[in-house]
Amino acid sequence: MIATMRWILLAAAACGHPGIDAKGAGSPAPDPGQARDAAIAARAAPFVDAHGNSAAVLAPGGQVVFVSNRDGLPQLYVGDVAHPDRPPRRLPVPAERVTAPRLLADGKTLVFLSDVGADQKFHVFRIGIDGSGLTDLTPTGELRRNLPEVARTGLLIYGAHVLEDQATRVFVQTLDGAPREIYRDPKVGYVNDVTADGTRALYVRALSASEQVLVVLDTATGATRRLYPPEGEVCALGDSAFTADGASVITGCGAAGRPLRVVRIDAATGAELARHDETETPTAELGGVAISPRGDLVIAALDAGDHSELRAFDPRDLRPLPAPKAPLGAIGVGRFDADGRRVALTVRGPDGPSEIAALEVAGGAAGGAEWKIEPLRREPRPGLGRPPHAAIEHLPAFDGRTIPINVYLPDGATGRLPVLVLVHGGPSGAAKIEWSPTIGFWTAMGFAVIAPNIRGSTGFGIEYELADNRERRGDAVRDIESVNRWARAQPWCDADRIAIGGISYGGYMTLLALTRQPELWRAGIDGSGMSNLRTMEQLEDQVVRSYDDTEFGMLGKDDALLVEWSPITQVERIVAPVFVYQGVRDPVTPQHEADQIVAALRGRRVPVEYMLIANEGHGVTRRENLIAYLARSYRFLADHMGLRTGFH
Repeated sequence: MIATMRWILLAAAACGHPGIDAKGAGSPAPDPGQARDAAIAARAAPFVDAHGNSAAVLAPGGQVVFVSNRDGLPQLYVGDVAHPDRPPRRLPVPAERVTAPRLLADGKTLVFLSDVGADQKFHVFRIGIDGSGLTDLTPTGELRRNLPEVARTGLLIYGAHVLEDQATRVFVQTLDGAPREIYRDPKVGYVNDVTADGTRALYVRALSASEQVLVVLDTATGATRRLYPPEGEVCALGDSAFTADGASVITGCGAAGRPLRVVRIDAATGAELARHDETETPTAELGGVAISPRGDLVIAALDAGDHSELRAFDPRDLRPLPAPKAPLGAIGVGRFDADGRRVALTVRGPDGPSEIAALEVAGGAAGGAEWKIEPLRREPRPGLGRPPHAAIEHLPAFDGRTIPINVYLPDGATGRLPVLVLVHGGPSGAAKIEWSPTIGFWTAMGFAVIAPNIRGSTGFGIEYELADNRERRGDAVRDIESVNRWARAQPWCDADRIAIGGISYGGYMTLLALTRQPELWRAGIDGSGMSNLRTMEQLEDQVVRSYDDTEFGMLGKDDALLVEWSPITQVERIVAPVFVYQGVRDPVTPQHEADQIVAALRGRRVPVEYMLIANEGHGVTRRENLIAYLARSYRFLADHMGLRTGFH
């Protein structure tokens, strides 16, 4: 299954250079709390500087290539597996954020993506692991490219689109050649894998956030053939990958009324060759899939909503093998090393920043030995103090459903605490039980943080994911009310000081909660949130719009519905102070959305502070911007919630 593009694109955010503060439409504005912001920023900096490591690639010679934001924004580094405590070597990539790399068959060359100012106009680059040969392979055009899949022959294949059109263009390219478009789909899709010889690729046609079709694409002719599911069946696919011999494909199918199904299908006919129905965690989605180059093992991550689990299978018949025990949190599965004895992991737990690790599979593949997860980096992150106490709770919804929530309490806190409810992006997506600079900072400042998985969240079953679509958006808003009521009943909650916030869909839900439940919330933080669904669908990246048509309604057809569930429609009901954050270069939630809500609130003299950043897109990617965002939003909430902070 896949999340909406709004969630996918937000997931690239991490933390960099000063931007522009403005009241709207680019006009400078003084920061009313500038004097205190510097002191608060000093408290926020250690949480932002506690860098995360992710997206490991296990390379020859005992090397590991990975992404880290230790220098202010995501960059590429090379570490020594045998000496995880030694400082890594930074590769001389562009001074902008980069994405997860792919390793070519030579074991020496990487390809990766980078954009400028988080504008999502990604270019494909190559560089040697030794730092040589940095080259922009796609130096022209306004395309928004996806990360290439790489064949052993050196062929790159990737999808791309332009802002104004949801059509997907598929390109093939060699390292020393120009891109060649081989296929154009009028709808949204992406390339998921390629055979070792580069002759066939797996292409996913995304009909919605919960329905996709797997297609085989001939990389020479551009001819396509539907592979899975069969005509007339509906599936939310997971990750998909060719087996080592290219003769079959491993993927997943989530469908209403049955558990997650992992399937092996014939790559030529689409016939189902083997299946495994997940009974232990039936509502989970199939996350990353790694298939051993020796063809004897599949390692898969299951996305169970608020946490991840690992599974192991024999790829021939999908017979479950003893499963590796995953630590509590979110687990990302990367790729096997060349000899098939280790698979790269990204581990995000509730106790600290994300870290890279290797799952040793030599014994596990034999079906009985203990699996071993070895950290690939051992680095101190000073200044964090003790992590918050983290727990997963479940509370009843108005209609008998259960709402999972993650609760983070400051370590050793006593008495009643101010509360910040942080709504995740999406709508399709989930709040994992994991540490983040934001949660670390807010709990260190004395807040209890609640990260709910309201209906619409993924990993809790297809029915739950679809339960907020279109006319049912109000049910998700009622879930937010249930979270608020639950918090008020807790002995640690200061019921007079409950705020709500989030980025992207979380910002949108913040504005909806402030319009529909004005008496429940003391303040709000709207980060990159939608305020007017009609203007959003007109101006946003049209790939994102294709998902929003299902989630919210179709422009020109469902305008009444879009108006009803636009926060701007009932903006006169907002009485709580609102902190608004927006990136100027945001193609997912354009700046016009923030400008509208800020103007409307100021017109009614509702307290509002607008943080507009020139070198950001969707979310917050750069170190200095994230520190300023945390400091300013904290100062704003503290002032309007009547908190004694000690900052003057």
